[in-house]
Amino acid sequence: MKTVFNLHNAFKRSQIEITSDIPYSLLREYLVPYNKEKLPENFKFKVAAGKKYYDVIRLFECGQYFFSQKFINVVSQFMEMSDKCYPIKVEGAEEQYYVIYNLDDSPYLNEKKASFDEEPSFYCGREIKASLFSITNTLYRFVVTEELKNALIKNKISNIEFEESFLCTKQEYKEWQKSR
Repeated sequence: MKTVFNLHNAFKRSQIEITSDIPYSLLREYLVPYNKEKLPENFKFKVAAGKKYYDVIRLFECGQYFFSQKFINVVSQFMEMSDKCYPIKVEGAEEQYYVIYNLDDSPYLNEKKASFDEEPSFYCGREIKASLFSITNTLYRFVVTEELKNALIKNKISNIEFEESFLCTKQEYKEWQKSR
């Protein structure tokens, strides 16, 4: 069993949130972290709310995340990002933001129990070797290793929070349940 961390937007006050004229239902198809396709180049965004440019921002009233160059640089120290991110156009933005996509994904082992805070999140995937990955059938679940989490903190990446979770086999999860 390996400890990993769900990466969350910390919802800091006055954070930039962006929006688009493209319907959310269409955007959502492209902004899933394990999706293999990029947004079409003609998709544009604009600032919808907030004034502060943090390293992690989100889609207005929806939750999908976008990441600063600084964030990408830190993650690049742990894994090749050239085929895992691409820039988006945000009208009037002071900083460049990126979509992270094409990540390895791992299935939930206990989604319902974790959703109701009965137990921490457990993901199936001892074979996951990437420092940043996603969870199957979730819209914006990013998971990082402890090493990457520590690097993000050390590099003062802004507007992030972490929640402890676990990467394990189904058998390890069953053993954990028995030991409770």
